[in-house]
Amino acid sequence: MSYIIVCPNCGQKNRIHDNEENTAKCGKCWTSLVSNTKESFTDKKLKSGNVSYFFQKPWFLWLILFVSFFIFIAINDSKSKTPIQNIKTDVEVKKEVKNTYPTAIMPYTGEVKNFILSESIAPLTIQTSAGANYLVKIVDYYSKSEVMTVFVRGGDTARVKVPLGEYEIKYASGKEWYGYQHLFGDKTSYSKADSLFKFENTGYQITGYTITLFRVSNGNLRTSYINQSEF
Repeated sequence: MSYIIVCPNCGQKNRIHDNEENTAKCGKCWTSLVSNTKESFTDKKLKSGNVSYFFQKPWFLWLILFVSFFIFIAINDSKSKTPIQNIKTDVEVKKEVKNTYPTAIMPYTGEVKNFILSESIAPLTIQTSAGANYLVKIVDYYSKSEVMTVFVRGGDTARVKVPLGEYEIKYASGKEWYGYQHLFGDKTSYSKADSLFKFENTGYQITGYTITLFRVSNGNLRTSYINQSEF
């Protein structure tokens, strides 16, 4: 590195190198420039535009580290906010698309869907109260296969025939009907009767049942809530 020193005697500008600090002389009048160089060697380099001077100062390094730290924090803070905003957006979208499938025409009371070919000869009566509609499902007790479903509108009574056999009876309930795929939508309630139902021919009569899907005094039908996968 080099810098310019003006001779105090003749005004000549002299270029002085770092290794000449203690021996520098004016190139015109040979006046010693040592006193001028000792005035402030690093300050003269600063005045001559030598930016390396700054990097020799410890406080400047600390300043760089301090500024770099806050830039790093600011960048990471802005990045961390992005996924949180996306998560909120995803939740809002899910709320918007929830239950967006259209409502369907509600089946009439007593509409039956059969899943086996056996003759339906045993009587089944299903009574309901107003306020909810019901899809009753009859399931083979041993194989757990579906036998039939019966739709009953709230407040109505359905009278149907079922095949002989031993069954579990489950039911889904709700207000709005979205078809046999979505039933009563996200607010569908699922339950099952705790009793085993035997529809049989005793030789003298065919056994049947009357089921009441609301609370009655001295009622003996106990039910339990089940989840959608158990229905």
